[in-house]
Amino acid sequence: MIPTGQLGSIVVVTPPTRLARTVIQLLRQLALATALLAGLVLSGAIAQAPTPVVEIRGLAAGELRTDGFALDRRQELRIHAVGAGPSTDQSNWWARTFGAYNLSSDRNEHAPWQGNAWILDARTRTVVWELRAADTDRGRRDVRTFDGAVRLPPGTYEVYYAAYPAQWQSRSTGWFDRDRSRDDLTRSFELAIRAEDGARRATRDDLARARDDFARTAVISLTKVGPSTSQRTGFTLDRPTELEVYAIGEAGDGGAFDAGWIIDADTRERIWQLEYPFSDHAGGAEKNRSDRRTLKLPAGRYAALYATDDSHDPSEWNSPPPYDPAFYGLTIRVLDASDRARVHTFAYDPWPVGTPAVALTRMRDHDSRSSGFTLSRPATVRIYAIGEGSGNRMVDRGWIIDAATRARVWTMDLDDTQHAGGDTKNRMVDRTLKLEKGSYLVSFTTDDSHAYNAWNAAPPLDPEHWGISIYPASDADRSVFGPFEERRDVSVIAEILRVGDDAHERTRFSMDRDGDVRIYAVGEGSDDQMFDYAWIQDAKSREIVWEMRYRATEHAGGAGKNRQINETVRLRAGEYILHYRSDGSHSFEDWNSDPPDDPTHWGVTVYRGTKKVVEDPR
Repeated sequence: MIPTGQLGSIVVVTPPTRLARTVIQLLRQLALATALLAGLVLSGAIAQAPTPVVEIRGLAAGELRTDGFALDRRQELRIHAVGAGPSTDQSNWWARTFGAYNLSSDRNEHAPWQGNAWILDARTRTVVWELRAADTDRGRRDVRTFDGAVRLPPGTYEVYYAAYPAQWQSRSTGWFDRDRSRDDLTRSFELAIRAEDGARRATRDDLARARDDFARTAVISLTKVGPSTSQRTGFTLDRPTELEVYAIGEAGDGGAFDAGWIIDADTRERIWQLEYPFSDHAGGAEKNRSDRRTLKLPAGRYAALYATDDSHDPSEWNSPPPYDPAFYGLTIRVLDASDRARVHTFAYDPWPVGTPAVALTRMRDHDSRSSGFTLSRPATVRIYAIGEGSGNRMVDRGWIIDAATRARVWTMDLDDTQHAGGDTKNRMVDRTLKLEKGSYLVSFTTDDSHAYNAWNAAPPLDPEHWGISIYPASDADRSVFGPFEERRDVSVIAEILRVGDDAHERTRFSMDRDGDVRIYAVGEGSDDQMFDYAWIQDAKSREIVWEMRYRATEHAGGAGKNRQINETVRLRAGEYILHYRSDGSHSFEDWNSDPPDDPTHWGVTVYRGTKKVVEDPR
């Protein structure tokens, strides 16, 4: 007989005794009872778990889902949410297009999440919870999961879920969600919010009432926006009043595409505007911008305006939407409800009405026009101009010069313009300017693209006024405007004007005594050299007594090579020859680049004295 134990490589086990068999059977019964008890506890817990007051599942790429709930007391909510952070695929379309985003950072403040949920207080329009800002667990690929509690006071809340995979663009373009392999990511997105008694799903009426509470003190509401729309209204303040401005739009370094502004209705001065550098991220894509601030305005007449371009608005987002889509636009509220009765609205038309003193409008490509007006006394004029800005300058632009002195009194500089609606390169000026008695020339010029009825991008909101118009600023100023009077300046001693290509023109003049003369010349020059220029020669000695040198000139408007000089020199009594020479290109009415602000004076004029004299009335 071989005893129990190990013999060589053979293991020998004796049959279990009766006691051992009994112990094994009891252990099996205990395990079965434990499993049964655990199952009963689990099923009871599931049966007692509250039904979600909000549940969002089955999201599609490019979908924004909205729901809501109401709490009648402060309580803790249990939230289960599955979303996705910024794509970690550095080669995807979003990363290539918006490479400034640091997609390697889970908490990057700019990179939008591909699946994001948030809760908004319906009465204050503030975000009280967001998946993107929560402490989430990382899952497969870019998936993030949150299981936790949030404590909220009584109130009505809006719930949003935005499923915008990194490569989503637009359904209407037919090429949204280019990477079809990411569909399974979108399908995994879900949100469930559970609460104890005292919580219920909000109805449409609940949400409408809560939003009405926010809007009850609103004096201006420009929130019914769509693609390529413009809204405006005027308002009058009887006394200094504090107003809250709440604006949401689309803006970036390239300009504001969906934006609002407040202006003085009488002076057209811009009081406030929504723009990228001075606004906050509004959630979703970085281009979603918001501004919520208090303005204290004096008594007066004002106008609020809001304009959109042709994409990315509540009708269809082409990238992740902002936190508060319901108030996309401009809302202006009084902080003190008693001030509501002291604010009066009126219909406001931002576009000029009445007969203009000058109207150079509907300007086409390669167009250049001028016109003028005369003021019988000092007056204020309204300048309304729309043109194209590209890079750091205006390429379709207007300007005003004093017809007597040839001095520029106003020019359409890019830094002084605002977005005119449509494409960001559409720029506008709407302002007033105080002018002295005298005659003025108004000009407008365009380049070879993007002009009236030949747009290569979205047109402005007011295409009919592409160009420049001059209006009396008020009815009181209207009587001082008269037609332009081209009077001969008796102070002119000699002039050579409107010079063409390959010219060398001369004219003689004399000085009967020693004296000062003012020389005004416009020509072409660059790189410290003049190509179209003037000089004065002593007729007897042939000595050159004055010459138009590049370093003494200044920019004459238009192309950088347009140069001008307006200086005083002293000449002795005697005979002189005034010269003007041009090269083979860029001259009067044959410009190969933007013309100067005073094209008709391409050449040189010599005036007697240092200042203009009384004009000849003939």
